[in-house]
Amino acid sequence: LGSCNGTMTPTASPNYVSITDVGGCPAEFDSGADYDEGDRVSKDGLVYTCKSWPSSARCSQQGYEPGTSGACSGHACVEYWKDAWTVTGYCSGTIAPTTAPNFSSLVDVGGCPDDWSVQSYEEGDRVHSMGLVYECRQWPFSGHCGQAGYEPNVNSATTDAWKRAWILKGHCSGSRGPTGAPSFDPANSVGACPDEWSAGSNTKYEEGDLVSVSVSTTPIRKVAYRCKAWPYSGHCGQYSPTVFGGDQGWTFAGSCDGSTGPTASPVFVSLTTDSSGCPAEWSASTTDYEAGDRVSYSVSSDPIRKIVYKCRDWPNTGYCNQGAGFEPSTQYGSMAWTLMGACDGSIAPTAAPVVYSGPCEYNKCTTTRVSCTPGESGCSCSSGTPATSSCKKDLTTCEDVSVNTWSNNVDYTTGDVVRVGTKRFRCREWPNYLWCRMSSYKPVLTSSNIWQQAWRTDGDCPPAR
Repeated sequence: LGSCNGTMTPTASPNYVSITDVGGCPAEFDSGADYDEGDRVSKDGLVYTCKSWPSSARCSQQGYEPGTSGACSGHACVEYWKDAWTVTGYCSGTIAPTTAPNFSSLVDVGGCPDDWSVQSYEEGDRVHSMGLVYECRQWPFSGHCGQAGYEPNVNSATTDAWKRAWILKGHCSGSRGPTGAPSFDPANSVGACPDEWSAGSNTKYEEGDLVSVSVSTTPIRKVAYRCKAWPYSGHCGQYSPTVFGGDQGWTFAGSCDGSTGPTASPVFVSLTTDSSGCPAEWSASTTDYEAGDRVSYSVSSDPIRKIVYKCRDWPNTGYCNQGAGFEPSTQYGSMAWTLMGACDGSIAPTAAPVVYSGPCEYNKCTTTRVSCTPGESGCSCSSGTPATSSCKKDLTTCEDVSVNTWSNNVDYTTGDVVRVGTKRFRCREWPNYLWCRMSSYKPVLTSSNIWQQAWRTDGDCPPAR
């Protein structure tokens, strides 16, 4: 590392000033023991405390022994134990034996709930086992609460597996009195009950669909659930609202009573009518829709009713050209199209476009490798060396060329210029110029589009002659 002179002043002996003296030492860490949140162990005079769930699950695992290092690279070592343990302080001696355990530190929750059994439990449900009360954890851990092998305070083939599903809440005595009949707040009622839920494919229900589920038969009580927005709506036909996994697709809407009466025929009162007429009909075979393009979509033939959709801005624009999978008014149509209103009649044809005939040009330079004489300026061969075919130099030539509209038959490169009408666009530098050749990146007359990743604006062409 270098030379030195003299001696260094010896440092003071290390001490534990920065950590707390916790008194007597708890038991040494045992790699075969089961540790829970809050458990303390000692090692080399330091006291470690097991972290809270879910980190506590690592406290008993191999490789997480307090104060040890894992794999090392150079001078840096990975200390996995810090994911499970916290240094609490230092200790000396041993901890005096405690008195017989009691329930003084546990909350008395009153009467005991029902004993655990294999059934469906939800977050917050409580059960009783040997005088203790356990509460089901939140989803997704709640999915284990009713499974065999996760019974509270029972070691199954997987040691303490129940701790992944249940939380110890307190102790109890006796039993809980029967609760009153469930009440349904009229303020949270959706009115008449929609159809009962039934299983189906991932397209059976759509965002906003309501279903009812019976919660009691005497008296008959039902509640309503609403299907979530896509992509969660795909779960609505797969899971009943009240089973494990149901909350992936459904949200509670309120109570309901009776049945839903037939609705009247749909009307277009709430839609704005476009007096200028209907644009062209949507077509699954069209592949060049752009942001802002409008289409009409027939919703009835007798009488003829049409509504107007607009292709959404990038990045959703790409879905407009993917055919029937994103057809307006279907399940995934909203990813590509925005409902604009109703329409009537047809849009009057516009005048035929006039071809631009102005003198729009730019100076295009091309560099090629050509043969050269050794010693010539820019030649790869120095003076005095034999002239061979490997002697090359770059030759750049420039010429004025017309600015044309974008074409998929041209391999555009940095500096190339195209136009849309009289607006000019110049291809960007590498690597962006590779996109200049792709139709999805061709320039358009809007500032919020993907084309800006490949092209930059380059002024305007002169007025047409």
